[in-house]
Amino acid sequence: MGARELREKWEKSIKTVDDRFLQMVDALYEGYFKNEIVAFYPDGSPMSREDYKKALDIAESQIEDGDFISVDDFQRE
Repeated sequence: MGARELREKWEKSIKTVDDRFLQMVDALYEGYFKNEIVAFYPDGSPMSREDYKKALDIAESQIEDGDFISVDDFQRE
């Protein structure tokens, strides 16, 4: 599906989505233009937003350092 088709799809769909969806799309849109990694904080999470952000920062750092395993390795374990 090309950009034109996607725009047409979303022009029709935008009136039917809820606030949570719009907030997720807005966060993605804002982060895209700031060239940042964007993660949406899930409603009802047992973690505070600050703790959630810290956990994401730690995970990102671990990935950058090569401290991770593949999904295949995880499934084998």
